[in-house]
Amino acid sequence: MIKVSEYVSKGHPDRLCDQIVEKIVSYVVAIDKDALCGIECAVHTNKVFIDGRIAAGTNLVIDNEKIKEIVKEVYKNAGYGSHLVHFRCNTYNISWHPFPEELEIILDLCIETLSDDERNIRKYSDDQNVVNGYALNNKDTFYLPIEHYVAKMIGEEFENHTCFAKCFIKKDENNVVDKRILEIGPDFKVLVHINDENGKYKFERLTLSCCHTIDYTYDLLFNDVKNKIDSILEKLFKNSKFSDLSYISNDRFYLNGSGDFHKAGPMGDNGLSGKKLCLDYYGPNIAIGGGAICGKDPHKVDVCGAFKARNLALKLVEELNCYSVFTTLAWSPGEEAPYLIEAYQIDEYGTKIKIDDKYIPPKDNFKIESINNDLDLINLKRDELVMKGYMFKLWE
Repeated sequence: MIKVSEYVSKGHPDRLCDQIVEKIVSYVVAIDKDALCGIECAVHTNKVFIDGRIAAGTNLVIDNEKIKEIVKEVYKNAGYGSHLVHFRCNTYNISWHPFPEELEIILDLCIETLSDDERNIRKYSDDQNVVNGYALNNKDTFYLPIEHYVAKMIGEEFENHTCFAKCFIKKDENNVVDKRILEIGPDFKVLVHINDENGKYKFERLTLSCCHTIDYTYDLLFNDVKNKIDSILEKLFKNSKFSDLSYISNDRFYLNGSGDFHKAGPMGDNGLSGKKLCLDYYGPNIAIGGGAICGKDPHKVDVCGAFKARNLALKLVEELNCYSVFTTLAWSPGEEAPYLIEAYQIDEYGTKIKIDDKYIPPKDNFKIESINNDLDLINLKRDELVMKGYMFKLWE
């Protein structure tokens, strides 16, 4: 059975957008737990566009200047800007554009206080939605599909190495030495392609696209990145149940198939918040339902519903000790709790069996306010969780 999933770095244009809107939401709901947030972000070259609505507090809890500060902080934390590299008593400056200080931030936001009338109806769904939850009975993968777990672990570990540098030394025809620093930049994606043969996992292919400084030739880049990947795989999987994933041959490793990748992030591609739905849920092999989590406050059922569906799946897979559990919640506008609550056991062959309703908690547990309180969604640092993986959090 072939299993595929991916990881996208925090310096990727879409992920910049996701982190920006989630950081804004986290900031606002920490001040007012009933805050209404529905915001979107788009980036291209040095431009950042943010639109939508924020309603919170009896006085304004955020302004344009704070939002611009958040945007610049996200870019800086993602690796954009310049930094010094010290190598053999020499210092080199490495730059990744756009710099936070050169961003043109364009805001079209409705920022206002939250009226008492609107505050009183926050416990009701303001939209229709269907959300799905999933849990695989495997603690080693955070109860998530193996391919989703592997992609995230490799991507996260590689993210720690994206600014590894080496000295490039070249002599011209006059024997003059030219020293430059070669570096991997902040924008990359990992795609894992795993073959599952009765629980024995092997790589069919591992694809990596990563930006790099202009002097990095492909041969040097392939050698350096492959060595990093080899060390990462050995570190992550050699002494685990997935030991066969601790090695991948050169012919199954694909790097920068489109050619040189010099322009990082928004300088080479546009980005939009809420696009990486499969990453935010369970990978492409599990139906996600619902919509984007990014940019929405936790009273919106796209958010609290998605987390509750995951929470229910985790509870049932543990109680029933089955292979996996798939759950579905559905709201109509104006409802406190979902009108549809269903759960299914799914075995390793894909056969679905409906779980008896006696195992489902009372409907009051699924009210929007109950979900927020029980899962403590107000205090969830979603700007951090979006990169760690929303569904990697284990709600008990």
